[in-house]
Amino acid sequence: MLAALKSGLALLAGTALAGCLTLPGMPAADPNAKPVRHIEEGPIRMSEGFNPILLDIIDDARRVRIYTQMNHIGDPQNDQLLFPAAVTEQLGLTNSQMNRRLMDALLRTQRFEVLDPDYTGGTQGGARQKWGRERADIVVDCQVVDARQEIIDISPYRKIRTEVKLSVHMINRRTGANLFDGDVSVEGSWGDVQGEGTMLAPNVSLESPAIQQSLGGDYERALSKAFEEAVERIEELVRPVGRVTYADARGLSMFGGIQHGFQGGDEVIVFRAHKRRMPDGHQRVFRIEPLAVARCDGVGSDITQCDLTRIEPGASPRDGDYTVLSDQSAASVRRR
Repeated sequence: MLAALKSGLALLAGTALAGCLTLPGMPAADPNAKPVRHIEEGPIRMSEGFNPILLDIIDDARRVRIYTQMNHIGDPQNDQLLFPAAVTEQLGLTNSQMNRRLMDALLRTQRFEVLDPDYTGGTQGGARQKWGRERADIVVDCQVVDARQEIIDISPYRKIRTEVKLSVHMINRRTGANLFDGDVSVEGSWGDVQGEGTMLAPNVSLESPAIQQSLGGDYERALSKAFEEAVERIEELVRPVGRVTYADARGLSMFGGIQHGFQGGDEVIVFRAHKRRMPDGHQRVFRIEPLAVARCDGVGSDITQCDLTRIEPGASPRDGDYTVLSDQSAASVRRR
């Protein structure tokens, strides 16, 4: 039995060694080879909420420019918040600081160019110029419309739950139209799960300076969560767009890369935009025709290579078609 066991161990070791080595006559794996993807055939669903204004942006060879403005962060003197206005001053909870948090949330997606209202772009005629709202494609306007804190009894302790409701408008700067379908409100809360929310021991007063600072911090975190929800709603309508420059039966090349908001591994919908000249003399998109789905692993600064994974029966992508980030890729960024 011992001999058989030794023989079995030797066989396993030899098998493992063979898996690590290239046997004579066997070609080495090519590190530059890419997997051959199976291309399914079937109907293609267009990305939700696609807006034709994005086509003009890729034709200008850039990504979407967003300007943010935070008009009101709430009133700490209202009866529904448990900390005084002095705490907001100590923590720096100002419109400007919270607008910076919203900008950071948008920048983390790596999809947009977010314009800084405090950045000075140079001088003209002896006066310093700011690059702001006038350079934007979209203006995002936010305002806190409700904020409250409640005490939850989890005997022998008490816990604070904070909720902030944010009104969000997304305006097409060129036309003044609201890109959302009606008023949009998002909510952020802090204290719903274990580890969140200020905890009060039985002998600790709500008026304690340390507790007051902690309550202000809870409000800040709830507002930051509301910003993340706002960014999700913005991403539903504003996506990176590319322009097909070459296509064949298995893949395509497009103008559109990191500089335009695309990232490695993105999935895109390939589509054709049918335009018509209107009575005012301008060409406008009147029909969108989804053609294919492609996965883009070769994302460069400006040019991207994509492999087709699904194609509409009878469709044939060609030079001049467009691509837009798919719903799945937009959602995967939000889950990171």
